Amino acid sequence: MKSRRLWLFTLTSVAFLLVVWTAVTAIGAVNPLFLPGPGLLASSFVDLTLHGYKGYSLPEHIGISLMRVALGFGTGTAVGTIIGLGMGMVPLLDAFVAPFVEFLRPLPQLAYLVLLIVWFGIGETSKIVLLFLTALPVAAIAARDGVRSVPRERVLAARALGATPMQIFIHVVFPSALPEIFIGARLAVGIVYATLIAAEIIAGSDGIGWLVFDAGRFLRSDYVFVGVLLIGLMGLGIDRALSALERRIVHWAGR
Repeated sequence: MKSRRLWLFTLTSVAFLLVVWTAVTAIGAVNPLFLPGPGLLASSFVDLTLHGYKGYSLPEHIGISLMRVALGFGTGTAVGTIIGLGMGMVPLLDAFVAPFVEFLRPLPQLAYLVLLIVWFGIGETSKIVLLFLTALPVAAIAARDGVRSVPRERVLAARALGATPMQIFIHVVFPSALPEIFIGARLAVGIVYATLIAAEIIAGSDGIGWLVFDAGRFLRSDYVFVGVLLIGLMGLGIDRALSALERRIVHWAGR
């Protein structure tokens, strides 16, 4: 019942925003160049879907961006998690790797995008490597902290029952660290997604981020608003998918 009431409040706030938006644009209080109305956005969305933009259909622009996110986030998170688990388990490895991970984590990603373009060109490789380096330190720190947060009593109990180090890792340490790993993954995908849009704007010729930037150059604010709304909905969908996966795999978290 409480959840239903919260959903009603959410829907009410969205409906209120749509009503105000429609009213303001309908009476001409704001120039459509600065704030297109919902009707104009709907027709622009249909136009983009049917005719595409600069040689690519709208689904193709979206698919290209999602492909880049999947490759960069997937590889960066996988490698970062493996490194982080090793850092948590082996203090010597942590001492060796931590300076590089800690240096890379706060470094603005676009600061080294130009360097990656010089190394790998302006094609897909530079973007994927950028997203890989964006996800890796976040995932590594989350996995390391997850290992460190495992209660020592669990490890001692497994050891007392005769478990080998590998069995302790597989059946105790890794499952206990999974909640932290998923938190790191959700943080990483948000940063990767934002970095992708900026990378497409700076060094792209396709993708939803590039579409928004290029449409803005020609004052097609209706296309810009459609792109921004799609970017937000795509990001929300990715986060909800990870959250659902977390609830399914780490169903014991918090219990």
